[in-house]
Amino acid sequence: MVGDILFVQQKDYVRAEKILNQIKNERIILIGGSSGTRKSEQAYCLQKLLNDKNKSSFVVSLDDYYLIMPSIRAINRKKMGIESVGLAEIDWSSLERIYEDFQNNKPITFRRVHRFLDAVEHNVLESDIDVIIFEGLYSNYLRKFYEDNFSIFLKGSPQQTLEFRKRRGKENEEDNFRAKVVDKEYRITVQLKRYADLILEFGE
Repeated sequence: MVGDILFVQQKDYVRAEKILNQIKNERIILIGGSSGTRKSEQAYCLQKLLNDKNKSSFVVSLDDYYLIMPSIRAINRKKMGIESVGLAEIDWSSLERIYEDFQNNKPITFRRVHRFLDAVEHNVLESDIDVIIFEGLYSNYLRKFYEDNFSIFLKGSPQQTLEFRKRRGKENEEDNFRAKVVDKEYRITVQLKRYADLILEFGE
């Protein structure tokens, strides 16, 4: 999402090297896991290392594919109840189209959400790319439908991820409902761990 802050550290590059050493010939990489486990940072470092190896790559963030804009998502969730939080919030059909267009060497139509503009930018990527990276809470869910990928799960507890997200300015410590959202998301992502080829601890 345009406007999000990344805190890239050396350990993110170390972990990216570990991931690259595990990948064989897969051209599609999934990076999922609990909120705040540095998925965006990991995708950035992986993209940088791929570029250093003369491999072009493109990152698709699931944060850009929520059905509800970020400015009203919390309001909508509170109105609909905690049961509304989960996989159904994501526009999976658009993500599947990106996946299949990449498989078939077609131009990729994608979008970026601008956090501070509360607007959506639509783009077309026509250049050839070697690797596509899907990153976000539920990215591992794509493995349920597609086998030709390398799936990574970043593991962390709700307490760890809340602390990390506070540092990124994404959390209101007085919002009890938000804590329930993080817990619900955590329970869903843990179920998706079974689709992972590689599981890495939060601080690993």
